[in-house]
Amino acid sequence: MRRLILSLLAATVPFTAAISQQAAKIVAGKYNEYAVSYLLPQTCVDIEIEIEHTVAKAGPYAAYSQKYLGIPPLVTEDVDTWELVGAKAVLTGIPDTEVYYNIQLKGGSVPYIFVDREGMLLSVNAEPELPSQSGPEGEKKVRAKENGEDADFSPVLTEEMLNSGSDMKMAELAAKQIYRLRESRTDLITGDSDQRPDGEALKIMLRQIDEQERLLTAMFTGTVSRTRKTATVRWIPEKECSNLVVARISEKEGVVAADNLSGRPLYLTMDNVVKGEEPLDSKGNPLELPKNAVIYNIPGKADITLTYGGRELDRQTLELTQFGIKFGLNPSLFTDKKAPAYMILYPQTGAVKKVGETVKEQ
Repeated sequence: MRRLILSLLAATVPFTAAISQQAAKIVAGKYNEYAVSYLLPQTCVDIEIEIEHTVAKAGPYAAYSQKYLGIPPLVTEDVDTWELVGAKAVLTGIPDTEVYYNIQLKGGSVPYIFVDREGMLLSVNAEPELPSQSGPEGEKKVRAKENGEDADFSPVLTEEMLNSGSDMKMAELAAKQIYRLRESRTDLITGDSDQRPDGEALKIMLRQIDEQERLLTAMFTGTVSRTRKTATVRWIPEKECSNLVVARISEKEGVVAADNLSGRPLYLTMDNVVKGEEPLDSKGNPLELPKNAVIYNIPGKADITLTYGGRELDRQTLELTQFGIKFGLNPSLFTDKKAPAYMILYPQTGAVKKVGETVKEQ
């Protein structure tokens, strides 16, 4: 068995990919006549596309920013755009429902398997090795605020400003209020203020001054909001391809379908396909498939490249079951009374990750 294990491990190349699956344990016992069934995965490529949504709004007093504050406005007109940040290919496995595998595991031990919620084999006589889930799958957002995103200016509008009668006068009064706030902050910090708060009270007062100044300044400079979002497009490899459009990025809508010509294309190229190879014995001859074997995948490989606007975003060599073969282990290895074997698979490909003998407790 040791020679076989070495051959299997040599045929398997480890890789890292994000997965999130729940496992169920199935014991081979009398109740199911020592038979267990499972599926193996076929490999998909999830294209994770990160885009940034920018919403910029001009302040109501943008025309007076230079005159009263001595600075140009940050935003002079309203803008609402989407822009590509990056993209990468991530492996995932989906069930290959064309073939169900049924194996007999009757022997001196009590063998078991783990399958995911869709019935794909994860391990035999061992718990699967699944990375912990860092957060909910799906859309990911990161927000960044600049100078008062979606600012509500009403809390800083004084009665004098509201009764001023013109935008220019309101801008002038708003600028004077900004300078008064700055003076108040300086007095509080230097101790020149009639009020002498300390500790937490001083921190609260300074935060309130900062917030009022931020809102008043945004009335001149404008506001900018940036939101990052990750969208996923699934692609199932079938054959080599060059510059396949997998999605488009629209300036107005973000990620859109590949046939939506309002966006610029995100291209995928798959080349340098290498077929999976059968395990060999010590003499270099192909190993014979055992009867009623516990089947697993030996994937092939291919280079996946993502490009956008003439720029390469991602290039990886990935294992793909579509270009591989199937092999298996003798089921008696897993039911040996003294030293039953165990096997752990990669969920994305159904390839062997680990295989060995179970250590019995003394």
